[in-house]
Amino acid sequence: MEDEFAGLNALDRDLLMSRLIDELPGIRETLKVSADAMADKTGIDKELFKLIETGKRSLKWSEFMSILFVLWNNDIGRGIVEAKGLFPEALKRAMSVNRNAHAPVTESAKYGF
Repeated sequence: MEDEFAGLNALDRDLLMSRLIDELPGIRETLKVSADAMADKTGIDKELFKLIETGKRSLKWSEFMSILFVLWNNDIGRGIVEAKGLFPEALKRAMSVNRNAHAPVTESAKYGF
């Protein structure tokens, strides 16, 4: 079990969260998803989400993970997350995420997000 978490402690969480905040408006634009819709999907209050996205409020790790998993469960979002390195291998191992697994078919997947 310890091997699975060895790289997790070395992650620069602040850097990952900062990068996600910087990339989020462009990611949403690519996915054609409004800030309100993304907030709903992640469970983050809509006003807080907008403050986070504009850099007026810092992102909590739990919020980072919520956004990450919403993106990860969308084929296009997953490609973006992978290409931008927002879900490092150490975090995938710690979360036991299979990078080759396919996103489950959800109601949002039926409509492209």
